[in-house]
Amino acid sequence: MVERTCDRNFQSTNERPLLMRRRNTELQARVNGNLALEFGEIQLTSYAGLELFNRYLRATGFNGSIRRAFRGVRLGSDFGVVAMVRLLIGLLVVGGRRLDHVGYVADDPVFLRFCRLRVLPTARTVSRWLTQFTMKTVERLQALNAAVIAHVISGLRLHTMTVDVDGVVVSTGLRVERAFRGYNPHHRKVPSYYPIMAHLAETTHVLRVKNRSGNVHDGKASLTFLRELWTQLTSSFGGGAQLRFRMDGAFFRQDVLRLLTARGAGYGIKVPFYHWLDLQQYIRAKPKWTRVRAGVSGFVVPAATTPWGTL
Repeated sequence: MVERTCDRNFQSTNERPLLMRRRNTELQARVNGNLALEFGEIQLTSYAGLELFNRYLRATGFNGSIRRAFRGVRLGSDFGVVAMVRLLIGLLVVGGRRLDHVGYVADDPVFLRFCRLRVLPTARTVSRWLTQFTMKTVERLQALNAAVIAHVISGLRLHTMTVDVDGVVVSTGLRVERAFRGYNPHHRKVPSYYPIMAHLAETTHVLRVKNRSGNVHDGKASLTFLRELWTQLTSSFGGGAQLRFRMDGAFFRQDVLRLLTARGAGYGIKVPFYHWLDLQQYIRAKPKWTRVRAGVSGFVVPAATTPWGTL
């Protein structure tokens, strides 16, 4: 068998290309033996990045924060609260979304090192540990999260803190406790939770979360959540930064506006087109709007009085 090649390096277009032939010995290669395979004690891992995260947690004293947050709380387990909390965090970091995924990382040396364990607990053990949590214990988790956020944000010296408050739909299975059909915009017949969440816009840190059933309106119990959030922010950061809140139309309520006004906080709340506000009159009186950016234009309403006596 031969291969024909064409030499295009000719001087004139009138000349014909030169065809060359190559021998089989120039095309084929001989393999005289097998490659050597060696088996060693080297352990491979797909989660080497956990070591960097581990160093960060060690530098911030994360284990001590866990112990302080759960001081005096009895959660029966042979593995300890520090190891269990780190296991759940590590599982989320590597992409685990179910407790059964613990089995996929049970033999990973870096993951074991991250959890400070020689042997990982089974998914059933982790599940039994989580069932011991009550509303009081969840408050300890919120305190732990607040301590971690305060440690990070305090060093940024922010002059203004913008807090986004909104509800988040979390779809669940059919047998999950207190999961109901409700405000899931994409799957209305699927049971879900509807937790309310607050996060800092400047850094995207989650400040506080409160779980709710799926059939609860976004504005319900928002006043209690905002009060708890305000207490957390003022105790963690003092009065050094100006606080301002951004919310959607579900929070356009008399009690929410009065709370924010009394606290001296700035706010931007989406106003629904309620008939008693008669916002259409301002639209009819403003034929030309100011361009904000591509595809967005608007105008400022100087004063839109509500029945509550607020603007």
